[in-house]
This record gives sequence, structure tokens and C-alpha cells, in this order.
Amino acid sequence: MVTFSIVTGLVLKNEVRNSTIVYKGEEANHMIADIKDSNTKEDNTEEVIGAISNVEKENKENTQAIYSDMTLTLLGEIMMGGQVTTNVDYSYSKAFKSVYALTNKSDFTYANFATNITNLEKIENAKSKYLVTKDVINGLNALGIDCASIASDHMTDFPSDIINNTVSILEKNDIFVAGKQNMPVYFEKGDKKVAIISTNSVILGTSSNYTKNNISIYSKENLEKNIKEAKQSADVIIVDIHWGREYEYSVTEQMRQIAKIAIDAGADLVMGEHAAGVYPIEMYHGKPIIFSLGYLISDSDLYVGKESFLFDIHISKDKKIDQITMTPIYINEKKEVLLYKDYDKEKSDSYINQYNEWHIQNSLDSTIRDNKIVINF
Repeated sequence: MVTFSIVTGLVLKNEVRNSTIVYKGEEANHMIADIKDSNTKEDNTEEVIGAISNVEKENKENTQAIYSDMTLTLLGEIMMGGQVTTNVDYSYSKAFKSVYALTNKSDFTYANFATNITNLEKIENAKSKYLVTKDVINGLNALGIDCASIASDHMTDFPSDIINNTVSILEKNDIFVAGKQNMPVYFEKGDKKVAIISTNSVILGTSSNYTKNNISIYSKENLEKNIKEAKQSADVIIVDIHWGREYEYSVTEQMRQIAKIAIDAGADLVMGEHAAGVYPIEMYHGKPIIFSLGYLISDSDLYVGKESFLFDIHISKDKKIDQITMTPIYINEKKEVLLYKDYDKEKSDSYINQYNEWHIQNSLDSTIRDNKIVINF
């Protein structure tokens, strides 16, 4: 018999009413059930893995929450080692002070965390570009990140004990970890459940480097299996793929093929990282594809690596993705994330105008409002 527990007494950073984040392992694929009202005496310990529930509920609030909408904020890849660590002098939260208010406002905030965490106070390592100290948690918490994915290529640059330490530190600080093998992350608000399935298709060395550390690697069969099983529990399925070419601005044929496979299997939105820059959103069978979220922060020297967006995904009361809002950002001097308009208004305007035009060419209902791109579906 599978045993697991419900963690109570913790409130999501954004104080969402009637909210739950859920882990589900492969052995419990068919055991996710509706979360009962916290006032019930029923024991749910054999229904939900690692749930975090808001126990402060009132009947009126429950009714309102059940039929409310939901917003997810998707952040670009986070890579804070090397020059970024040096530039912020280990005070990682300083990098995000200009965007805190935007990333904290949604019901659920997600990012790919492409860096390992050491317990050392200082880092002197040849691969320190992909290593940070545990003080990075201050930065992640400031962003309001609820879930971080470890499905990326450089996670295996370090031994298993460091990878395990990374996962442990994230989870101990109430940040759920996506990108484990056959372990979608589930988020629930009211009557809406969202599953995020994260996997990595950029392999350094051999695939066993990843599987032995419980890091998901892409295969068509596993992706289809995880999507179809998640669909039994969730209303909206989001697939996150680490893919593409890091130093070449292009959407590869492999990226398009994987996106189509995911949507054909039941995904409602496909997104990715690693590929340089951000690309125009495209549609396939009525479902959006964000080929790259870009970087939230990194030490990239590519200009397209410095420009990016914050992506807000709106889920309507009828459990459909009906809007994506893109807020342009800029990585300044490998040390801070700025709203692009605050860095250079003229360049910001050119940037969003170009993407908006591309979206219109892709037959999307895309407009510019208040220095943001708003796409309606």
C-alpha cells in the first residue's frame, strides 16, 4: 500500500483561497481525488501526495473560489551561478527587486531552475556557472516561486549528493520540484486542477546520468503516458520541455515534433527553455506553443538571451486557457532583471511591436496594452 501525508497549516504565498499543490508519483497515478473541505473529518492520506492546503476557509469563500478563474505566471530559465553570483555578491534576491510585484501576484508561479545548490558559503569551482549557494532561496521566495523544475541539461554537472541537496533545499523551503521522472506537479484552486509535466531533451553525456538522479528525460512514450495519466486528474495540462539550441536563435524541427506529440496526447499548452531567446507563439490544433520562455536571469552574452518576457496564463471559469499576457523584461549587466521599458523604452516598444506583429501574422488575436502583449483565445 502506498503511504503519504497531507501537510496542513501552510498558506500559499499569495494567500489563494481553497488552494492545493499536489505531488503524484507513478505508483499513485490513479489515486488523485478531489480535495475535501478542510472542515471534514475524512482521512485523505491515501488520496493525495504531499498536499499543501489552506485550512482557513469559510463556506462563502469556498463557493466564490470554486467558480473563480486562475492565473499562472511562467518565468524564464533561472541560471544564477558564475558571473551572476559574483555580480550580486551572493545576495541573489537583489536581482529581482524590480519584478517582485509582478511575479508574486498570480495563483501559481513556475520556473526552470537550471542550477544546483551547494551548502558552501562561497563557491570556487570550475563549473560554478551552474552552482549557487543556499542563499538563492531568498531570491526564489522573493519571486514567489511555488514550483521549480530540475529537468535541464547541466543539473548532472555535479555528483548525486549535490543534486539531492538541491532538491532537498527547494522542498524544505516550500518550493515543489518538477522534472522528476514520472512525477507531474498538480496545482488546484477551487474546482480547477492544473498539471505541469516537465522533462529534458538536451542530454550531456548519457541518459543514465539523469535517470540515476531521478531527472526526467524526454521520450515520446513517457511523455504520452504522463500526459494521458495526468489528464485523468487535471483540467489543464501544461508540458514544459528543455530543448533546442542554446546559442542559435531558431525553432528546430525536433521542437515542433515534440510540441505536436504533446498536444496530440492531450496537452493544453506546451512551453520550453534552453533554446536561445523567445519565439512568437504558435498554435497547433487550437493549443498555444511557447517555444521558449527565454531567461529570467543568466550570464548570456547573446542579445536575445538578455531580452525576455514574463508570461501570465489566464484560465477561465470554464477551465480553459483564454489569455496569455507577456510583459517584456531585460537582464541588465548579468546582475538584475528590469522591466524592459525601464531599461530602454524605445527598444522595449520595438521589441513588443515585433512580437505582436509576428503573432498577428500567426493569426492570433494579439494586441498591445500598457506595454504588454495580450493574446486572447
